[in-house]
Amino acid sequence: MRHMLLLIAIVCFSLLLFGQTAGTVDNGRSAPGAYGAHPGPPGMDLPAPADRNPADVFMEDSKLVAKIQKLLPKDTTPQQACDGFKKLIDCVAAIHTSQNLEIPLAELKAKVTGKNPEKLENAIHELKPNVDAKAEKKKAWKQADHDIPVSN
Repeated sequence: MRHMLLLIAIVCFSLLLFGQTAGTVDNGRSAPGAYGAHPGPPGMDLPAPADRNPADVFMEDSKLVAKIQKLLPKDTTPQQACDGFKKLIDCVAAIHTSQNLEIPLAELKAKVTGKNPEKLENAIHELKPNVDAKAEKKKAWKQADHDIPVSN
Protein backbone atom coordinates (compact mmCIF):
# COMPACT_ATOMS: atom_id res chain seq x y z
CA MET A 1 0.00 0.00 0.00
CA ARG A 2 2.86 2.41 0.84
CA HIS A 3 4.45 1.81 -2.55
CA MET A 4 1.19 2.63 -4.30
CA LEU A 5 0.82 5.90 -2.36
CA LEU A 6 4.43 6.82 -3.09
CA LEU A 7 3.93 6.11 -6.79
CA ILE A 8 0.77 8.26 -6.88
CA ALA A 9 2.60 11.10 -5.10
CA ILE A 10 5.50 10.95 -7.56
CA VAL A 11 3.14 10.98 -10.57
CA CYS A 12 1.15 13.94 -9.17
CA PHE A 13 4.33 15.88 -8.41
CA SER A 14 5.66 15.18 -11.90
CA LEU A 15 2.44 16.42 -13.46
CA LEU A 16 2.62 19.61 -11.42
CA LEU A 17 6.19 20.25 -12.54
CA PHE A 18 5.37 19.55 -16.17
CA GLY A 19 2.37 21.88 -16.03
CA GLN A 20 4.56 24.75 -14.85
CA THR A 21 7.07 24.38 -17.67
CA ALA A 22 4.89 23.28 -20.59
CA GLY A 23 4.74 25.79 -23.41
CA THR A 24 7.84 27.72 -22.43
CA VAL A 25 10.27 28.51 -25.18
CA ASP A 26 13.90 29.53 -24.85
CA ASN A 27 14.60 31.45 -28.03
CA GLY A 28 17.91 32.83 -26.82
CA ARG A 29 16.55 36.36 -26.50
CA SER A 30 16.36 38.10 -23.17
CA ALA A 31 15.60 41.58 -22.13
CA PRO A 32 15.02 43.28 -18.84
CA GLY A 33 11.36 43.96 -18.23
CA ALA A 34 10.13 41.73 -21.06
CA TYR A 35 6.45 41.98 -21.83
CA GLY A 36 3.84 39.44 -20.74
CA ALA A 37 2.66 36.29 -22.47
CA HIS A 38 2.09 36.25 -26.22
CA PRO A 39 -1.41 37.00 -27.54
CA GLY A 40 -2.02 33.57 -29.07
CA PRO A 41 -4.04 30.81 -27.47
CA PRO A 42 -2.38 28.98 -24.55
CA GLY A 43 0.09 26.38 -25.73
CA MET A 44 0.50 27.97 -29.15
CA ASP A 45 4.07 28.98 -29.85
CA LEU A 46 4.29 32.24 -31.78
CA PRO A 47 7.55 33.56 -33.15
CA ALA A 48 9.16 36.33 -31.14
CA PRO A 49 7.84 39.79 -32.09
CA ALA A 50 11.14 40.59 -33.82
CA ASP A 51 10.50 37.76 -36.29
CA ARG A 52 6.84 38.57 -36.93
CA ASN A 53 5.18 40.85 -39.46
CA PRO A 54 5.43 44.46 -38.21
CA ALA A 55 1.73 45.23 -38.84
CA ASP A 56 0.64 42.29 -36.68
CA VAL A 57 2.93 43.28 -33.82
CA PHE A 58 1.88 46.94 -33.98
CA MET A 59 -1.82 45.97 -33.73
CA GLU A 60 -1.07 44.16 -30.46
CA ASP A 61 1.51 46.45 -28.85
CA SER A 62 0.73 50.15 -28.45
CA LYS A 63 3.84 50.64 -26.26
CA LEU A 64 6.06 49.49 -29.10
CA VAL A 65 4.22 51.72 -31.58
CA ALA A 66 4.89 54.73 -29.31
CA LYS A 67 8.55 53.75 -28.92
CA ILE A 68 9.10 53.39 -32.67
CA GLN A 69 7.16 56.60 -33.38
CA LYS A 70 9.78 58.54 -31.41
CA LEU A 71 12.40 57.41 -33.95
CA LEU A 72 10.43 58.67 -36.96
CA PRO A 73 9.59 62.04 -38.45
CA LYS A 74 6.27 63.43 -37.16
CA ASP A 75 4.47 62.77 -40.46
CA THR A 76 5.43 59.08 -40.62
CA THR A 77 3.75 56.33 -38.60
CA PRO A 78 5.51 53.09 -37.64
CA GLN A 79 2.98 51.24 -39.80
CA GLN A 80 3.95 53.35 -42.83
CA ALA A 81 7.66 53.05 -42.11
CA CYS A 82 7.47 49.25 -41.80
CA ASP A 83 5.13 48.60 -44.72
CA GLY A 84 6.93 46.18 -47.03
CA PHE A 85 9.16 44.62 -44.36
CA LYS A 86 8.51 40.97 -43.57
CA LYS A 87 10.05 41.05 -40.09
CA LEU A 88 9.81 43.74 -37.44
CA ILE A 89 13.54 43.49 -36.62
CA ASP A 90 14.44 44.34 -40.23
CA CYS A 91 12.27 47.43 -40.18
CA VAL A 92 13.48 48.74 -36.82
CA ALA A 93 17.12 48.13 -37.82
CA ALA A 94 16.52 50.11 -41.01
CA ILE A 95 14.96 52.95 -38.99
CA HIS A 96 18.00 53.05 -36.70
CA THR A 97 20.37 52.92 -39.67
CA SER A 98 18.51 55.81 -41.26
CA GLN A 99 18.86 57.86 -38.07
CA ASN A 100 22.44 56.88 -37.33
CA LEU A 101 23.75 57.65 -40.81
CA GLU A 102 21.31 60.42 -41.75
CA ILE A 103 20.04 58.45 -44.73
CA PRO A 104 16.44 59.20 -45.72
CA LEU A 105 14.38 56.21 -44.59
CA ALA A 106 12.54 56.10 -47.92
CA GLU A 107 15.83 55.61 -49.80
CA LEU A 108 17.05 52.89 -47.46
CA LYS A 109 13.65 51.19 -47.41
CA ALA A 110 13.54 51.16 -51.22
CA LYS A 111 16.89 49.35 -51.29
CA VAL A 112 16.00 46.67 -48.74
CA THR A 113 12.34 46.05 -49.63
CA GLY A 114 12.15 47.05 -53.29
CA LYS A 115 11.86 44.98 -56.44
CA ASN A 116 15.35 43.50 -55.99
CA PRO A 117 15.80 43.71 -52.21
CA GLU A 118 19.33 43.98 -50.87
CA LYS A 119 20.75 43.10 -47.49
CA LEU A 120 20.97 46.03 -45.10
CA GLU A 121 24.76 45.96 -45.15
CA ASN A 122 24.87 46.22 -48.97
CA ALA A 123 22.33 49.05 -48.96
CA ILE A 124 24.39 50.96 -46.37
CA HIS A 125 27.52 50.48 -48.49
CA GLU A 126 25.78 51.85 -51.59
CA LEU A 127 24.21 54.84 -49.84
CA LYS A 128 27.18 55.70 -47.60
CA PRO A 129 30.31 54.17 -49.17
CA ASN A 130 32.68 55.85 -46.71
CA VAL A 131 31.31 54.13 -43.59
CA ASP A 132 31.95 50.65 -42.22
CA ALA A 133 28.71 49.08 -43.44
CA LYS A 134 29.18 45.90 -41.44
CA ALA A 135 29.71 47.79 -38.17
CA GLU A 136 26.76 50.09 -38.87
CA LYS A 137 24.49 47.14 -39.60
CA LYS A 138 25.59 45.46 -36.37
CA LYS A 139 24.97 48.67 -34.41
CA ALA A 140 21.48 49.09 -35.89
CA TRP A 141 20.55 45.47 -35.19
CA LYS A 142 21.70 45.84 -31.59
CA GLN A 143 19.59 48.99 -31.21
CA ALA A 144 16.58 47.27 -32.79
CA ASP A 145 17.01 44.21 -30.59
CA HIS A 146 16.97 46.49 -27.56
CA ASP A 147 13.77 48.23 -28.71
CA ILE A 148 11.72 45.12 -29.45
CA PRO A 149 10.19 43.14 -26.57
CA VAL A 150 11.04 39.47 -26.20
CA SER A 151 7.34 38.53 -26.32
CA ASN A 152 3.95 40.19 -26.43
